[in-house]
Amino acid sequence: MKEQLNKVDFEVIRYASLWEDADVLLEGLSLNPSSRVMSIASAGDNCFSMLSEGIEQCIAVDISAVQLYLVELKKVAIQQLDRITFMRFVGFQEDDHRLETYHNLKANLSSDALNYWNQQTDAIKEGVIHTGKFERYFQLFKQSYLHKIHPQSTIDELFRSKSAAEQLAFHDNKWHTVEWKEMYGHFFGKQMMGDHGRDPEFLKHVKGEVSELILQQEINAIRKPCIQQNYFLYYILNNRFDEGYLPHYVREENYEKVKANIDALILHHGLLDSAIEEHEACSHYNLSDIFEYMDDELFKTVAQSIVDHARNGARIAYWNLMIPRKIAEILPRKVTHLEDLSMKLKELDKGYFYQAFLIDEVK
Repeated sequence: MKEQLNKVDFEVIRYASLWEDADVLLEGLSLNPSSRVMSIASAGDNCFSMLSEGIEQCIAVDISAVQLYLVELKKVAIQQLDRITFMRFVGFQEDDHRLETYHNLKANLSSDALNYWNQQTDAIKEGVIHTGKFERYFQLFKQSYLHKIHPQSTIDELFRSKSAAEQLAFHDNKWHTVEWKEMYGHFFGKQMMGDHGRDPEFLKHVKGEVSELILQQEINAIRKPCIQQNYFLYYILNNRFDEGYLPHYVREENYEKVKANIDALILHHGLLDSAIEEHEACSHYNLSDIFEYMDDELFKTVAQSIVDHARNGARIAYWNLMIPRKIAEILPRKVTHLEDLSMKLKELDKGYFYQAFLIDEVK
């Protein structure tokens, strides 16, 4: 894994927003005030969401210092700003005064984060949630590809309220055209995604055609009425969030809860194994889709280490995107897979591009 990571560019923000559904994560983990959570940091959004449950601690882990600078900037902004000002500052709403806001916040940043963000004024002016490599990928999709297949009126129609029968007919007759499938095959193929989205090193263990795997997930999702409220797809097709299409942590009912518990978030720079050894006996783990990046042997090693250091009864949440991984299959004596709960939450998961969402429990 370390050899593979040496080939990855960690000098850029890869994810400026988080593309995993906090709503199903929170239901799957079933957090409480005594919970100590270890979580992959990424853009920080789901760490903030878990804070809204009043947990004791969240350890946000990332190999990328730059990702942690992003999380730190959001954390400081949440500490200092009301909800509307925060949303304007990071990019959920329009704002011409982001640099002024940043100058009022920056004294609260660590020296490393301060040095980084002082050199990223263009990103701050744009709104940081739009400036990751993955978000740029979707911006390229919207600006250079999507409009050639579907006009804005068709995109707007996708999100209008419709019955199940109407949604199915819309997908089959108006959305899923030959042109759409051809474009999808190109834009979401391994080459294009590796160049503009995920790092190619994170796709090396994928078997099969990436675009076909993702397209099938998309077909299953867009045929259902629940897609009409999906803020992930809304951003992909519109390159913005709106009040009715927001991540969990910035919704009106959640933001003040996050703010009240923001000091429970600590940042850990390094590989997951170093965090596991330093912060033992966690009760909950949010592992994102980290196992996608590992070969079978490393997956077994990391899973064993998590289980060995976790509390009895600890819950582990993780996603499968294109590579099937299940901890309970390799450690059946120590881990129980909560299949009914996992299947229920997968049906609700707004991250429709994932093949599976899994909740395991340490015996």
